[in-house]
Amino acid sequence: MKQVLNDAKVKYTLRAIGLIMLILAFLLLVPSVQAAFPEKPIKIVVYTGPGGLIDISARKFAGVASKYVDVNFVVENKPGAGGIVALKKVIQAPADGYNLYACTKSNIAKFVQVGGSDYLDALSWTAMLMADPECVITNGTQDLHQWPQIVENALQQPGEQNWVGPAAGGLDHVTALKIWDAYGMDAKWIPFKSGGKALAALLGEQGVAYVGNPRDALGNPDLHIAAVSSPERLEAFPDVPTFTELGMVGLENEYMWRGFALKKGTPPEVVQWYDALFKQVTADPEWISFWGKGGIDVKYVAEKEFTAQVKKDAEVFEYYLRKSNIIQGEAEGILAIIATGTTFNVLSLLLVLTWLSVSYGVYRSDYSAITGRVMIIGFFLVVSILFLVQSLNFPNGSAVGPAAVPRLWIFMLIPLNLLLLYKTFRNVAEISESGPRVDIVLNFIGFLVGYLLVMQVLGYFLSTFGFIIAGLYYLGYRKWRNVFIISASWILFSYLIFYKTLYVPLPLGTLFERIF
Repeated sequence: MKQVLNDAKVKYTLRAIGLIMLILAFLLLVPSVQAAFPEKPIKIVVYTGPGGLIDISARKFAGVASKYVDVNFVVENKPGAGGIVALKKVIQAPADGYNLYACTKSNIAKFVQVGGSDYLDALSWTAMLMADPECVITNGTQDLHQWPQIVENALQQPGEQNWVGPAAGGLDHVTALKIWDAYGMDAKWIPFKSGGKALAALLGEQGVAYVGNPRDALGNPDLHIAAVSSPERLEAFPDVPTFTELGMVGLENEYMWRGFALKKGTPPEVVQWYDALFKQVTADPEWISFWGKGGIDVKYVAEKEFTAQVKKDAEVFEYYLRKSNIIQGEAEGILAIIATGTTFNVLSLLLVLTWLSVSYGVYRSDYSAITGRVMIIGFFLVVSILFLVQSLNFPNGSAVGPAAVPRLWIFMLIPLNLLLLYKTFRNVAEISESGPRVDIVLNFIGFLVGYLLVMQVLGYFLSTFGFIIAGLYYLGYRKWRNVFIISASWILFSYLIFYKTLYVPLPLGTLFERIF
């Protein structure tokens, strides 16, 4: 009788999972009716907080664009993980053109660090709107502030100079590496949390040079632009020499571009609408005058050419990031290659489904309770190892990076499952007498699969809140006040620690993305 009830529970769970999958497939696959574009406000998703230069660019674009189209542009700041949090916001939304990703060349460096071919291919690189030349800025109050002096000092004292700038592996760092290679220099890169903090360190004589853009030196007479990477002298900075004038060819075209991207698959007519708007904005006198004051070259580069530029930039970033050991080299990257892209996802899914099938088959075949229990524990070990391999592809350039949270859970799960295996083999007799309760584990796995599917529609926070409540109820816990306190506490913890502190891009769900 007990076995019949257990079998009924398993069948009920499998049917419930099937029903959930059908409902989700309907919600995700049924196309929505497309009206004339645009019929509602357009979000410009910015990967920094308010006040950053890309944020200023987005807000200025919205103001100028309002002259030519009758639509509201809403700037939405989604800082975190070098642009990946904002990227997730865009690619999780429908490809309808209502989420415009404000991007810079620095984003490409971050995408490369995290195995970014998938991220690069997820976007349609719609428009590059400006090129902001890179330059070397020094402290004019120090004796060592002219470019020839800096080069001579670096060659005489290899490895002694400190250069400051934003995070390791970004555009400014890679530009510094290019300059060092060109001149045969050996120096140290000291990363800071932001360009402002790095400039403060330069003024505090913690370094001899800062790599950034000419606009960074405006408003401070102590900052001196020693050399600029542009074909000719900038009209806004006529006294600043170019690298070519200083005798070095090959450094005349290093710049920070800024532009916009859409989710790949955006309808062609929507892309054409944006194309016409970008041409109007970049030809607007207000737009040209605003950026020209900072030495920025305003030019519109359309999708085809811009995409080629992005791919070229990705190759350059990958070369220098491997050279500086920020990402793994060829010899040590075999596991990382395995962990990258669609192949890993397909193999992982097949392996997990195979293990689930075998586990269920063992349970139904009246084998020993030990065998079924080992198969279930083995399933969790397989999943943990797969996630560990996947995390090897995450960047290693910071102490607490994207790999920190998953590895924390993985390193807890693997020893826990090994301990369960040890206790299983140690208590064979007791387990055999009590009979298998694999149905509970199988039901929980099915419950977990349903939770993960629902999360894609309702998002992490709402689905997790419901999952914890339902899970505690399934386990027989009926103190509802405590249940809601536990659930709400975990959601608050996830929001403050994972989402806001560690910038883990928790999914918001397609349903809410469509509504908002």
